[in-house]
Amino acid sequence: MPEQSSTTIRLDGEIQEHHALSPQGHAVRVTVLQGGLSKNGYNYNECILQEIACCLEGAHAYTDHVRPEAAHDARSVRDIVGFYQDALYVAGTPEQPGRVEATLHILEAAEWLWSLIQEACRLEQPELIGLSIDIFGRWQLNEATRAKDVIQVIALNSCDVVTRPSAGGRFQRILHHDAPLSSYLPSTSQGDHLMDVTSASSPLPSSSAQVQEHQSSLTPQLAEITELKRELQLERAQILLERRLLESALPEAVQKLVRDRYTNRFFEQHELDAELQAQHSMLSALSSSGLIRGHTYEKPDISHVISEAEKIQAAFDRMFDLEVDTGRLGPIRPFGSIREAYARVTGDPAVAGFTERSTLGTIRVSESAPIAHISEADTTTASFSYLLGTSMNKRLLKDYQAWPAEWMKFTTIVPIRDFKQQTRVRLGAFGSLSIVAEDSSYSTMTLTDSAATYVPQKRGNLVTVSREVIVNDDLQAIKQIPTKLAVSAAYTLAEFVYGFLSSNSTIYDGSALFTTGAPHNNLGAAALSTSAMQTGVTAMREQTNYAGKRLGLRPHFLVVPPELEWSSMIVTKSAGMPGGNANDINPMLGYVTPIVSPQLSNSSQWFLIADPREVDTIEIGFVGGQVNPALFIQDQPLFGLNFTQDVITYKIRHEFGGAVVDYRGMYRGI
Repeated sequence: MPEQSSTTIRLDGEIQEHHALSPQGHAVRVTVLQGGLSKNGYNYNECILQEIACCLEGAHAYTDHVRPEAAHDARSVRDIVGFYQDALYVAGTPEQPGRVEATLHILEAAEWLWSLIQEACRLEQPELIGLSIDIFGRWQLNEATRAKDVIQVIALNSCDVVTRPSAGGRFQRILHHDAPLSSYLPSTSQGDHLMDVTSASSPLPSSSAQVQEHQSSLTPQLAEITELKRELQLERAQILLERRLLESALPEAVQKLVRDRYTNRFFEQHELDAELQAQHSMLSALSSSGLIRGHTYEKPDISHVISEAEKIQAAFDRMFDLEVDTGRLGPIRPFGSIREAYARVTGDPAVAGFTERSTLGTIRVSESAPIAHISEADTTTASFSYLLGTSMNKRLLKDYQAWPAEWMKFTTIVPIRDFKQQTRVRLGAFGSLSIVAEDSSYSTMTLTDSAATYVPQKRGNLVTVSREVIVNDDLQAIKQIPTKLAVSAAYTLAEFVYGFLSSNSTIYDGSALFTTGAPHNNLGAAALSTSAMQTGVTAMREQTNYAGKRLGLRPHFLVVPPELEWSSMIVTKSAGMPGGNANDINPMLGYVTPIVSPQLSNSSQWFLIADPREVDTIEIGFVGGQVNPALFIQDQPLFGLNFTQDVITYKIRHEFGGAVVDYRGMYRGI
């Protein structure tokens, strides 16, 4: 038996990853980050840009940044749309800072994004979308420029496709459009090219045998050139095919049919256009006959792509107990504290950059600078004060509109353009028409008029949020601000309206609103009761126009202070006469609608008011038609109280005015 030996055999090999880009061109050259100052206040110098370029190679690209409530979770594979290659730093000039460039390869699974990029570039609107880095790093405040200088890049999480980038991230060009066929082929004919090769490789042959030998040596080169030309022509044909199919708006099934016919073959453009036109004609005929419907090309549905700013704003809204569209935005976790909200938006968890100041012109470099989450997209283009103010304004309007405003039932609300004096002319009335005798002329009648005037006024106050409130994380204090402002605005307006009734001030004709006897005959002298209300109804029925004709007005509302609320219920809702015999019918049952106003301080006064659609009563005008109060923000860090007292200032403003425009629709009982 032959001797056997045991030997270990080792086979060395390697797995090669082929990074060749798709022949259909799912690759685009992009500017990832522009050096200098971004819109979010971060400043990137040359060293930081070079660090980011090193970290970018092979980095993932997602749609939008991670949601704030999932900042520490891994990104979903469903959100990935591509990866980056060939990242490099491009040096700048004194006028133009440097930048980081890379090639973004779009995955076939993100075909909708590729279609969006192609269309944006074709329409010459590449700024419709952009790119935003998502990194962890350190920054420090530059006291001279008030910018946040990025001093270290710890990790690059991703570079994502967003709607509004803040640091110059943009799409430059689609790579497969960069190299036309003329760049691959010589501009001369094959014969000329042969002469070029001959002159470059060796001297001209001197004999026929040498010529034949030389031509034989060139045959492989000619074959290679011919094959290269054929491949490039075929590639150009396939690019033309995909472009025309994309523009055709044909259904996917029909596009697949055309693609199968023309793939890997040469054709002229007019041949392909004729085929596409034939397919369109066939679909139109089938559609007209009712055999098929809905064949129009549907663009990719990207409605589910939600911007980071919307998500952060929704988290602010939830913090103020406002409703958000979870069906579109998904589950939104509210910020648990005002400090968390501030840190998420500004990347400043230490609240150091809120109003921290030192000697101007110095930059304090500190190794203990906090590690912050830095993202350059539309998530932070709106400042913390703006996002907070938007949610506070929503809460203010919600609480304001929920506040009782029953005065609207008996007043007229109108928009006014400016703060100039408003004039409301009341024309007189004609009496009975005169009898015209035969062959007699008509007599002339004239109208008199009067005018009610008022000047709108601006009302408002300032509310501040200090650095101490944010550092102390006093969320309850901030959440109470919009509610209290809403109550204040609503009560102020109600006081203004009911003040016309309780003050009995002079109106447009120079007399008090309510008078016993002439000129208004609308003031009684009895406490609230069924009989006193009947007297008031009769007085309103007897009101006359300028011609002395009775108008027959009737009241629709009974306005009382809180002290008379139950008495008003008794006299308007009892079937029997209060205090009368059991068989006495209450004629005021359901005759008017009670309105209780806490702004009326006189416990015995009560009022009957007509429907403003029948006769003018009180007009309330709002400047610019802005019925609701508005909240404004002063968020410039170098101006106002933000700079001098470490606070963000919010201003509430409400602009309105009003006047009694006709006394005849109102009656006071006592």
